Amino acid sequence: MDRIIRGANWWIETTNQRLRTKSAKLPDLKRTSEKFTAGGGFFTIDMPGEIEGLEAEFELNGAHEDIRSLFGREPGDWVSFIYYERLANVGAAGLTNIGRVVRIKGLVTEVGQSKVEAMKADPVKIKFATIILYQDVVNAVVVHKFDYFNNQLILNGVDYTADHNRLIVA
Repeated sequence: MDRIIRGANWWIETTNQRLRTKSAKLPDLKRTSEKFTAGGGFFTIDMPGEIEGLEAEFELNGAHEDIRSLFGREPGDWVSFIYYERLANVGAAGLTNIGRVVRIKGLVTEVGQSKVEAMKADPVKIKFATIILYQDVVNAVVVHKFDYFNNQLILNGVDYTADHNRLIVA
């Protein structure tokens, strides 16, 4: 058994969220696509295009104004999130722990308010979008890096956009 998620933590700006976080969900990765049929062709394929905008979601236990107050910022006044994850490889030889770090820069775009009943409240739901930087590193290898302003796409340590950016003089 490998890459079993055995725990995680969020930092938002300089604030550790470990004791506040109920749940966290990193962005789903998805590309746009267009139908493509070659001239005279009998078949159509979905031609992949750009990577769709990313969104992360998390829930906090409690109404933390230091995080809620991040909502409303304009583009350029970015918020940094860092997600840490412990992955476990379990086998006949024993246990090996591996670290995963995901850096995200974007904006808090939604704050869902809690429903309160008596002395109980739902978690505060936070959505993080307008993501301009997403970097996923596992065991010191850059698995994904999406950098909007530098038009950079790195997949498993390979810069897929280097030749493209050279040709268009980006």
